[in-house]
Amino acid sequence: MVSLTIDGEKVLAEDGSTLLETSRKLGIKIPTLCYHEALAPYGACRLCVVEVIRRGRSRLVTSCTMPVEQDIEVKTHSEPVQRARRLIMELLIARCPNSPVLRQLAHDLGVERSRFKTDNPDEKCILCGLCY
Repeated sequence: MVSLTIDGEKVLAEDGSTLLETSRKLGIKIPTLCYHEALAPYGACRLCVVEVIRRGRSRLVTSCTMPVEQDIEVKTHSEPVQRARRLIMELLIARCPNSPVLRQLAHDLGVERSRFKTDNPDEKCILCGLCY
């Protein structure tokens, strides 16, 4: 077992599990598009980004690919995390402005529209990688 802190709470996680898996077991909701439990995670959509603090240094990582580590601190909804998720969502909406899945996720994240130009408003591929 690995001891770490998630959102201020000390937790034990299964060695080899990811931050996303551990967070979900704790009931913490982290948005995802490309994650599927039956497939190997690869972090393509980046919506599952979380903040990891290790030895006083903070960085954003994809929680679906980051394994739990001893004594790290994880923030799943910090301001840097929220900003990153909103930016990623804006980019995805610019790609597929009419996708119901993206529209719902955007709404959940507080994104109403993208500031980026839409090249092909009829695009349906959200680049999740699940069709491969």
